[in-house]
Amino acid sequence: MRNFISIHKTGFRLLKMIHSEDSTIIPLHLLELCFSVAQIYTGLFLTSALIDALLEGGYEQAAWMAAALLGTNLVFGISGHLIRRRFKGLRTKIWLLFYVWLREKAFSLDYETMEKAEVAEKILFSERTSDMYGGLGVVLYHYCNILKAMLNVLLSAGLVLYLCQAGPADSTGILGTLSGPVPSVLLFMVVLGGMAYGSWKVFRRFAVKQTEIFQEHTGVENRISYLNNHVLGDPKVGKMIRLYGMEEMILKNFRVFQKKSRDYFGKMCRVGREEGDANKVVNSFFTIASYLLVVMKAVTGAITVGAFTRYAGALNQFGGACFSFISANGELRKICTYMRDFLDFLDMDSLHAKGTIPVEKRSDGEYEIAFEHVSFHYPGSEKPVLRDVNCRIRIKGKMAVVGRNGAGKSTFIKLLCRLYEPTEGRITLNGVDIRKYDEEEYRSLFGVVFQDFSLFSLPVWENVAAGFAYREDKLREALRQADAEEMVRKMEKGAETWLYKDLEDGVEISGGEAQKLALARALYKDAPVVVLDEPTAALDPKAEAEIYARFNQMVEGRTSIYISHRMSSCRFCDDIIVFDAGRIVERGSHEELIAADGHYVDLWNAQAKYYCKSPKT
Repeated sequence: MRNFISIHKTGFRLLKMIHSEDSTIIPLHLLELCFSVAQIYTGLFLTSALIDALLEGGYEQAAWMAAALLGTNLVFGISGHLIRRRFKGLRTKIWLLFYVWLREKAFSLDYETMEKAEVAEKILFSERTSDMYGGLGVVLYHYCNILKAMLNVLLSAGLVLYLCQAGPADSTGILGTLSGPVPSVLLFMVVLGGMAYGSWKVFRRFAVKQTEIFQEHTGVENRISYLNNHVLGDPKVGKMIRLYGMEEMILKNFRVFQKKSRDYFGKMCRVGREEGDANKVVNSFFTIASYLLVVMKAVTGAITVGAFTRYAGALNQFGGACFSFISANGELRKICTYMRDFLDFLDMDSLHAKGTIPVEKRSDGEYEIAFEHVSFHYPGSEKPVLRDVNCRIRIKGKMAVVGRNGAGKSTFIKLLCRLYEPTEGRITLNGVDIRKYDEEEYRSLFGVVFQDFSLFSLPVWENVAAGFAYREDKLREALRQADAEEMVRKMEKGAETWLYKDLEDGVEISGGEAQKLALARALYKDAPVVVLDEPTAALDPKAEAEIYARFNQMVEGRTSIYISHRMSSCRFCDDIIVFDAGRIVERGSHEELIAADGHYVDLWNAQAKYYCKSPKT
């Protein structure tokens, strides 16, 4: 019973969500359902009346009954057809709602929450199971079937109970006694109770089986999805596969997972067949017993031949409705099982509270960001990445953040941009904890190019303008500053050219070209702070020298923060922060740090020997 209640609790919530999005969808389905049921029972009554009229020789009355039967079928048929035509667009809308809600929720969560593997898995699992088994539209479809079945059961059961009230012409003998109103009602209730009990036992037995099989299958589908989307479906991976002879290894894994998936579907089909057969057996006993009751009534003269056809039709509807009710509940059980993960995701809260204070708009661009005893470790790990970091950053000037791999440089920037929040300590902007600021407003201060930046299969101008209003002159200036103007101009459609071939027949660009576009995107944002994480890592030495030569012009009037392994970038900076083992160990200008002869000199000398003979050169 708990499982049954849980299934429909999930289902009703989904229906409520659908109705809140479009209040016409459910009423239209209910209207079509009413027309369908009305057509069935109007047909039963008119057909039985037509038969009785013909048997009694009332041909004029029979003609009117035939005309009424044709007319009602025509009216109900046309009305249902018009409503179903309206369904086409609504069903597409319902199908898309699932993906819209999923993505809206994903964008509303903070970065730290979304970076968790289990959160990403919930999204992929929800999308994949929706594609495999049907989404919101299927939930609505099965609920309409359930409601139609319930309405059918009530009407047909009412007719049969009415039949039971008909007394026999001859009440003598066993048949005459059993055909009496009270015995007939008792017999029907016993048969009905037996069918309900049998159906419930079948439901309980197979609900447990299907849930167990469904849960076992999740891991297999995850692996198949990964291979399809990230290996077999990614043309960029093809180079690696061919160079290292990985074809057989990948196909072997794919075949193993496919076999497990086939075994799963085999189990599901077998359990589905067994459940269907069990329900048919239960339904057959009910049908046989019910028809015996109707035959008994007809034999004892309690009902006419026309009434026999009406009640036989009602019993047929009753049996079919019961089977439809059980079948639709079984499908809902399967759908709502995976939809719970979708709803759990929608109910998920961000790890961090959202601030509301607007960021002060300063015409002079004077801001100060302070790290106050900031320590941080990633979720699920106790190893600190940053340890008691204290520093102040004034907005204006050029800063470099340097250190060995794993020293904490990139994490420092992620905290600065509020992608993560400190485990200990706090970060302030002009003396106010940044957690109190509105996230979007605070992040508007930063234009960032991360080392693992992403460009999308969209036109060049959309990749650069991103979420900001498009201005052609501003786009050209950003491309020029990033040394990408000539590259884009040579493309067949200029800034309208699509990148990559995922969605359109776009152009493939090199890593260096992609990095220039990512840099142009950061400059287009026109934020007061530009953060560049390894800004020249994918560029050749000549392009790197050209970029550095223009850095002063690029970041004029802004603060620039460079994270780099190439120490040559430090010569362009007024302020250098040196990280080691998660701590700030040194800070100063290039000349001051060289004179201090500490960690910075070690890093400088490690690279300077490839370019010059002296660290002071």
